[in-house]
Amino acid sequence: MRYRKSNLIARRNKVLPIIFVKQDMTTYSGLTFIDHFLRLYRIHRRIKGSLKSYHFKGDYNIGDILYVLLISLFVGSERLRHLDYLKDDPLFCRIVRLTRIPHRTKISSALKQFTSDSLKALIELNSELVTERLDAFGLTEITIDLDGTVISTKGHPSWAFKGYNPINKGAKSYFPLTAHVAETGHFVSIINRPGNVHDSNRALFMIQMLRRQLSKYSLRFRADSAFCGPKVINYLLFHTIPFAIKAPFWKILALKEAAQQRQRWFNIDETWSYFWIKDPIESIEYEHYVAILRKKLTKPKSNFQLNLFSPNNGVYEYSAVVTDTKAWKPKELLLFVSGRSGQENSIAELKSDFAIDHIATMAYQANSAFLQICQMAY
Repeated sequence: MRYRKSNLIARRNKVLPIIFVKQDMTTYSGLTFIDHFLRLYRIHRRIKGSLKSYHFKGDYNIGDILYVLLISLFVGSERLRHLDYLKDDPLFCRIVRLTRIPHRTKISSALKQFTSDSLKALIELNSELVTERLDAFGLTEITIDLDGTVISTKGHPSWAFKGYNPINKGAKSYFPLTAHVAETGHFVSIINRPGNVHDSNRALFMIQMLRRQLSKYSLRFRADSAFCGPKVINYLLFHTIPFAIKAPFWKILALKEAAQQRQRWFNIDETWSYFWIKDPIESIEYEHYVAILRKKLTKPKSNFQLNLFSPNNGVYEYSAVVTDTKAWKPKELLLFVSGRSGQENSIAELKSDFAIDHIATMAYQANSAFLQICQMAY
């Protein structure tokens, strides 16, 4: 059927009728696609299954409560009180499979019942979900980036202490440890920690846990200088696990002396040069190698104070990387240790889009459980 031009113009300019109908409306229609995806991987059932051995008091099943939190993250919820805006949405209620959304006080009460054992079950479920995705990618070797991230808190939540916090100095915080898969962008594990611990606190525990959970893969680890401690390095060397970890160059006298006395440097490109040194760190019990790197500054520092005990002369910047082997090609090693920016971007996404930068309650275990749901959503 063909219309004349005048008829088409008339239809276009026609005032649209306003009709009142009795039906439910939603502003979250995009959740339908999320629902299909979560059903495909049986997420609701698996959350319930992972916690079925643990007793939680309350009117709602703990699996249902965690699923409500999970779905709420996909529509931008950051705090428990934001659920008040979702409780009357028909699609939200349908997707979480509840006729009535539990009040935030009941959700808070349920989260506070988490113990170290039930929390461990949730951590293992997250690792299991990530492993399935890694299998789908067909990976056999994966790179794990270790790093901590600061979560500033307000009020007086338990186990939130003053510690390293470059943005909100002096604020109480948590300091979760993250393990990030460089090849895919997944967080295979996140463990909450008090805010006053060192970067490498529980790092050895996480490495041991990942070896068990990811035993089918060939692992290699990457981290900054905060993780360059004898416990971590000796463990990796003893178990012949490949790694490249930045060394605290300015804190280790042997590295500074080696750089200061070095006459011949090998060029990587016009900016970078390097040389290898074997077994320079006394606290490391096994054979190891350190690549000392030198970067030529595009603009030398002016008014620079020379130091007899430092190789720094204002023309170069120095750094060092500890590895299990010097089989690395220098440019590959440089690119490898510089590749940790992917983890930093993923952490930024976790904070901006999946509420990891917020706490749910004043209880440490409850906040740790909420952290696992944020990881699952990501």
